[in-house]
Amino acid sequence: DSGNIKAGLEHLTPAEQAKARLQLVLEAAAKADEALKAKERSEEEAKRRKEEEQATLVDQVKRVKEIEAIESDAFVPQTFRSSKEVKKSTEAPELQQEPVAVGLGSAEAAAPEKEPLAATIPTAIKYQDDNSLAHPNLFIGKAEAEERWFQRLVTLRQERLMGSPVA
Repeated sequence: DSGNIKAGLEHLTPAEQAKARLQLVLEAAAKADEALKAKERSEEEAKRRKEEEQATLVDQVKRVKEIEAIESDAFVPQTFRSSKEVKKSTEAPELQQEPVAVGLGSAEAAAPEKEPLAATIPTAIKYQDDNSLAHPNLFIGKAEAEERWFQRLVTLRQERLMGSPVA
């Protein structure tokens, strides 16, 4: 290979020969660099595959243990509880604030009595274990529904007057 290079460069001036040799050296270095990078990539892929295999083995072992636990006589079925529902129930008390009654005389005395009723209005879906197709609140009387809405409207207006944003 080096004999062919020398023979190909003999007709060039010394400066052109140096330039051609430098070009050949740079090309060889680039090829070597590519080979090293390819080797590095293959090692990383092998490492990643090995980690995935270990992870899948751990998952498989975990799955087998869970199946064995379910099939055992000591297994007790439980209802599924989503962590999302737990978050909603913990956030709900933080969002509710006690509304301050603004008014004079008898209006101040009447407002606190009606506040607990407004607090019973559901703000989130709560699933029940009964076999009904619809929520019991759908079957309340028209007068009671209007009273609940009125109380909710009053509390929202009071909250807005006190400066809190309406949710």
